[in-house]
Amino acid sequence: MFENRHLKVIMEVQQQMLLSNFDLKQFMQTICDRMCLLTDADGSTIEMLAGDEMVYAAVSGTLQPHLGIRINKNGSLSGLCVTEKEILYSPDTKQDDRINKEATVKVGARSMVCVPLFESSNAVGVLKVISGRPDAFSSRDIETLQLLSLALGSELGKQINYDDKIRILNDYEQLLVQLRAEIERRKKLESELIQLTERDILTGLLNRRGFSDRIQGWMNRASREEGLFGVFYLDLNKFKQCNDTYGHEVGDLVLVEFANRIKKSVRESDLIARVGGDEFVVAAWLNNGYDDLVQVAKRLIEQLESPMQIQELQLPMTTSVGCSLWAGGKTELDLIREADQSMYLAKSNGTNRIAIHGEIMG
Repeated sequence: MFENRHLKVIMEVQQQMLLSNFDLKQFMQTICDRMCLLTDADGSTIEMLAGDEMVYAAVSGTLQPHLGIRINKNGSLSGLCVTEKEILYSPDTKQDDRINKEATVKVGARSMVCVPLFESSNAVGVLKVISGRPDAFSSRDIETLQLLSLALGSELGKQINYDDKIRILNDYEQLLVQLRAEIERRKKLESELIQLTERDILTGLLNRRGFSDRIQGWMNRASREEGLFGVFYLDLNKFKQCNDTYGHEVGDLVLVEFANRIKKSVRESDLIARVGGDEFVVAAWLNNGYDDLVQVAKRLIEQLESPMQIQELQLPMTTSVGCSLWAGGKTELDLIREADQSMYLAKSNGTNRIAIHGEIMG
């Protein structure tokens, strides 16, 4: 995504071109300088097509000593970019058969991006950035080069009057407004997609995937002896009977209320997930190991001591809680399976019961 700094610098480039006496040579140098500023490039150049050769017409960064050099169009990535009229990226020039390897060694290019420059519909040159590191350029870098190529390519080979400059400036300003809006739209869409893939739609809690992604970090932290945590598996007793009696709408409201009561039992930083119809998993950090494990389980039970007020109904609901305590060598699957098995043991011994490591508490 573009940062405000990137957008500001690009706007300054466009204003320099459009509101001053246009000097193509000077402006090409400005573009080169900005390419190094706005991307992770070590060097940049504007190569212009001259017959069967590509000429370094402007340079910046590590390419400054190479101003005016000529390379064959055929056998070079720049020439291929002009021929195909497409952006070309070589993340590793040593492994890329499209590359003139002798030329890349000479200029110290381990990775590079070429963006075509157009005059009308004709490709007449390229913007090129290089780095001494492989895979140095991001999609944002490439989008930045595209904007700079628009600023330069549209004006190649002609002088424009003041009215045209103002018109084009307004067009570019509108382009940047649209770009900002598109960036915000994509960020919002990305956030919504993450919500869909990691969150339970009904309760807003994590789903199994979201829980799994986060518990890995918890296990890594515990492995470094930075804390100890427990996993709690719980469900609603006789939930199916409630659903069959009062309908799915009431059943959904019961699940939402259950989720809210679970939230009241643990810290905001703990993990809560709905992993099945009426099955929930909690992971909580423990200061005192086994004793805290028992206390958290008891708080979960206590949250269901009072009936649920659902529409006009007073519904007495109960739960069963199975617990497991993290220990070195245990996997996520081990923790959940142990807690799940303990929950079914608790369920088989009544309501609002707790089981830990296969033993009933109390």
